Amino acid sequence: MKINLYSDAPYHNLALMQISTSHKKQGDVVTFNMPIMPCDLSYASILFEKNKQLFFADVYGGPAFEDSFFQTKAKPDYSLFPIDYSLGYTFRPCFRKCPFCKVWKMTHPDTEHHSIWEFHDSKFKKICLLNNNTFFDKQWRETFEEIWDSDLFVVDQNGYDLRLMDEERALALKKTKFDGKIHYAWDRIEDETKILEGLKIAPKGTVYVLIGYDTTIEADIYRVQKIVDYGFDPYIMPYHQNRQEKRFKRFIDSFMWRKYKTIQEAWANYKT
Repeated sequence: MKINLYSDAPYHNLALMQISTSHKKQGDVVTFNMPIMPCDLSYASILFEKNKQLFFADVYGGPAFEDSFFQTKAKPDYSLFPIDYSLGYTFRPCFRKCPFCKVWKMTHPDTEHHSIWEFHDSKFKKICLLNNNTFFDKQWRETFEEIWDSDLFVVDQNGYDLRLMDEERALALKKTKFDGKIHYAWDRIEDETKILEGLKIAPKGTVYVLIGYDTTIEADIYRVQKIVDYGFDPYIMPYHQNRQEKRFKRFIDSFMWRKYKTIQEAWANYKT
């Protein structure tokens, strides 16, 4: 059989990588993002809702479609994307149920702990955990021990939950070698107490800051100031992508605020 795979994913798509492996084991020929190629069966895994109509396929899935999930236990086909790290989950769910997030609404294959060796290829010295909330896993330490024992660098894309941070978790992160910065998030002002407790002990890194969902510009400035005061870098995530949110993101990304005593003072003098 001839199989076509499609995706709008800019870097990787685990589901399609696993589907590719499954079909290749059956002797099928697999192509990726080549819609002009005739095929017997096609899959489209779409991340962004605006791209739902980008490809015509027999089977659709991905975050753009509610209650949709491609389920396969095959190891990823690492030839599908030009990446230099292993990719997968040791724990899928996040139990937060934040109203702005799709993760908890999606169908997941399980809520069990998994070894990195279910997806890790020893040819790589780096590993990317796609876990939505690693520290919700009761066996999270086992994941880190496997990474330490294999002397791997971690590519951190999703980040770690500051609200679950304690001394043991903070020490585990400090012991781990990261390829780039560690990421955290502060999405809601109501989580301030737990977030600040986490920032006190967590290794320094970047904090994602969701703005515009249920916050004011004053609350956004306040959170960014706290993040900077604790020695972390803010990264703005605009929810509505409107003019003011994009302007505030440009302002923070410019780092011009470092010339001022406070974020508030810098914002008042920001002209772009």
